Amino acid sequence: MKYSKNCLRLLPLLVFFLLVSCKTTVVTPEKPLYDNTLELYKTYTVQTNDAKVQNLKVLKVDSAKIYGETKAGEKIEIERSDVREIKKPNVLGSVIIGLVAVAAVVFIPI
Repeated sequence: MKYSKNCLRLLPLLVFFLLVSCKTTVVTPEKPLYDNTLELYKTYTVQTNDAKVQNLKVLKVDSAKIYGETKAGEKIEIERSDVREIKKPNVLGSVIIGLVAVAAVVFIPI
């Protein structure tokens, strides 16, 4: 079984894209932030109303702010009223989609 070289070159890019892009939306303007929405010590991607995006580990949530820490160790406080969207990574979904993509390229003849 011969595979197209172009297809095999695109495979790592496809897998990378799928692994990076799979996130579950937790908070949106239609889905408000409640006190028990975020799990402490989990990593989330937070987009504020001014379009800034921060990846942070949530350390504390109170009635006014979300307190977190970036991978670099920087402490961040975000006003709850400034939150536009929060997403969390969906690792299992990413792995499953990546495996299906690889299987499709390997087992479907070109």
